[in-house]
Amino acid sequence: MYTFLPENFTPVKQKPSKELRPMLGAILLGLILFIAAVVAWCYYTVSLRKAERLKTELMDLRADGFVIRNQHGEVVFRLAFRSGSLDLESCSKEGEILSCTRSGRGPLIFFIQTVKPKDTVMCYRVRWEELAAGPAVEHTMFWEDAHWYGGSEMSTQHWPIRLAGYQEPVPYVTSDVYSFRDSFGGILERYWLSSKAAAIKINDSVPFHLGFNATERALFFQARYKDSPYKPPPGQQPFPELSYRVCVGSDVTSIHKYMVRRYFNKPSKIPAENAFRYPIWSTWALYKNDIDQDKLLRFAEKIKKYRFNCSHIEIDDMYTQAYGDFDFDPIKFPNVTEMFARLREDGFKVTLWIHPFVHIDSSNFGVGIER
Repeated sequence: MYTFLPENFTPVKQKPSKELRPMLGAILLGLILFIAAVVAWCYYTVSLRKAERLKTELMDLRADGFVIRNQHGEVVFRLAFRSGSLDLESCSKEGEILSCTRSGRGPLIFFIQTVKPKDTVMCYRVRWEELAAGPAVEHTMFWEDAHWYGGSEMSTQHWPIRLAGYQEPVPYVTSDVYSFRDSFGGILERYWLSSKAAAIKINDSVPFHLGFNATERALFFQARYKDSPYKPPPGQQPFPELSYRVCVGSDVTSIHKYMVRRYFNKPSKIPAENAFRYPIWSTWALYKNDIDQDKLLRFAEKIKKYRFNCSHIEIDDMYTQAYGDFDFDPIKFPNVTEMFARLREDGFKVTLWIHPFVHIDSSNFGVGIER
C-alpha cells in the first residue's frame, strides 16, 4: 500500500514540550561547564609542568628574576632582571641546566646551572648575554634584611656595608678616594657575602659596573661596553655578558671558606722568617721621595754601624722616573748592579715599593692602553 502526499504539504516541526526545555538547557550548560573544566585543567597542567620545568633545587625562576631559599625554606637571596624580562615560553631544562633563548628585548643566551660541590653548599652559575651590541645587561640584588660584606674600599668604610642615596652604575675600577670621595678605592673585589650565608662572585670577564639604591636596599650589577672603559676581547663582538655565581650554605663561615678556596688563591710560599722577626727599614722614614743611590748606601751603613737587626731594607717612593715604570731612574741610581751587590755583601735583602698606579708619562701607560 502506498501513501501519497500533496505537493504543497509541509511536515509540521514538533516543538519540544515545556517539560523538556529546562532539561535541554541544563544539559547544554553542563556541557559548557565540562568543556571549561577540561580547558582549565589542561591550562593548569601545562602551567604546573612549566613551573616544574623552571624550578631547580632551592631556586625559583620567574620572568623578572629569581629567589633562592635555604634548606629551611627561608629566602636568602633575591635578584631581579632590571634590564628586561625572560620569555618563559622559550625556557627549557635539561639535567642541571635551565636555559632560555628570548627576553622581552629579543634573542639572548641565558642559563642557570646548578652545582652542588658539597653537602652544605649549593651554587648556581648564571649567565645572561645579549646578542646585540647596544643594550646593557643589568640585574638588581636586594639586601633584604641581611648584613652584607665585601665589595670595595670606600672613603668612609662601613662594616657591614651601609650605602646612602642613589648611584647609577659606574665602572667598577680603582680610583683615588681622597680626591673623589664617592669613587671606589684601590682595593676591590667582585665578591659579596651576606649574614644569611649567601655569596655572589661576578666573573672577571664581565665589563662590570656597580650602582646602588639605598631606598630599595639594592645593588645594581651591570655589564656594558657602550660609554665604558671596558673593551671586548680582540676579535669578539661587543655583546655585553653578565655572568656570576651565587652560592648558599648552612652558615656564613662555611660558605665564605668555600668561596675563598674557589676564587681567592692563598699564598703559595711562606715569607722569610726574618720579615717577622726583625725590622724592615724603609727609606721613606728619612728621605721621603728624595731618594738616590748614595743616600740608600749611607742609610745601610748606619744600620750596620749601630748593629741594628734587619730583615729587609725597603726602597720607597720615586726610585723610578715615573709611576708605573719598573726600571730605576738612571740619574738617581747610576749603578744599580753594584749597589745591590754591596747591599747583599752587608747582609741586606732589598724590597721595592710598588703600587697599582701608572702615570701617563710612564712608558708602560701605552702598554696598558693597548692591552
